[in-house]
Amino acid sequence: MVSYKFTLKATPSTFGEYFINLVLIKDRINTSLSIKKKCKHEDWSFETERLKKTHREYKQINDLIEKYSRRVNNIITEFESDETPFTLQDIVAKFKKASGKQRALSYTAFHESLIEEIKSAGKLSTCNIEKDTLKSIQRFFNRTEITFKDLSVDAIYKYQSFLNGNHNSQSTIGIRIRTLRAVFNKAIKREIIPVTMYPFDKFKVSKIKESGKKEYLSEEELELLKNIELINKSDIIARDMFLLSFYGRGINFIDLMQLKKTDLYKDTITYKRSKTEVIVNFKINDFWKRKIEEYISTGDSHYLFNIINNNQNSKIYINNKKEKYLKIHINTPLKRIITDLGIKKKITYYCARHSFATILKFNNISTDIIKEALGHKDIKSTMSYLNTLPSNTLDKMIDDIIF
Repeated sequence: MVSYKFTLKATPSTFGEYFINLVLIKDRINTSLSIKKKCKHEDWSFETERLKKTHREYKQINDLIEKYSRRVNNIITEFESDETPFTLQDIVAKFKKASGKQRALSYTAFHESLIEEIKSAGKLSTCNIEKDTLKSIQRFFNRTEITFKDLSVDAIYKYQSFLNGNHNSQSTIGIRIRTLRAVFNKAIKREIIPVTMYPFDKFKVSKIKESGKKEYLSEEELELLKNIELINKSDIIARDMFLLSFYGRGINFIDLMQLKKTDLYKDTITYKRSKTEVIVNFKINDFWKRKIEEYISTGDSHYLFNIINNNQNSKIYINNKKEKYLKIHINTPLKRIITDLGIKKKITYYCARHSFATILKFNNISTDIIKEALGHKDIKSTMSYLNTLPSNTLDKMIDDIIF
């Protein structure tokens, strides 16, 4: 069953007015669509879902809401009568088509609808990137409502300068621009805007030079980390999780925390990477064996380590747990440990993966083998990954010739 309501957007515009949204709900998932009208909070009745008479245009806007209400009700009835599967986006698409305003959808409204889709799919990390990018673009324009026409080639160049001026890293700038490009691509694919509005034919994202520096620990620094005497429990956990990743072929934390007891068989771990869905297996060493004994979950848990509680498996819970655990129990203590060791590097849990790949690269392991070890889907991903890691080959060649 599908239901709908008219309500105000949660956040006000620059002038303290709220856009009126049509909210559709299906299977506990909702999506919203602005009707392009706004009002003060005090002018809206949440009981009647209509404007109060205090608003100067209450009659015209209420008539429009009535019109939209009849239209969406007819669309829902058609879909439900047809008895074929449909989504909220199907309703939205038909509603826009009937309104004759599909191409007039603003960039802000479309990006917000994509964020809701991503959130509903449980991809919280991606959702946060999308939110941060939209907020960044709104700060650049100094307003909430942005149209696709606003984002011209010239505007994107100025936006890039704005990001540089605010001391964003080249990596962050790359993420922001690529996210913006992806929104345009999706808008064209869904026929929200015509291909002629695409600005990235002239603005080349590939020209954004990234620093390419990925922090890693050398073999000597890893030995220091392994042998440091730690007293604080949180420091011990942080160090252990980092080393579990390093010895586990750079296993991502979201995969480490979701390892199940059944994934371990005869000293071999076999799991499917969350990011690429590639099957990875590796033989555990003595360090892994000791840490499994120390951190093993309770008998009734499906999971190998005692990180996820009560056999929870919802994507939202898993992602929230990952973000919180990484920040509090791993990355913050790691920063303290690395500083105490006198290592001047910004090390996080993910640097264990960089360290693992770097050592393989330094030891002239073939790209094909590194691809398998990292669980990449194709060789291009591995080549791209290795190109951002350090190389000592040139240094060795120069040393042999000059010194």
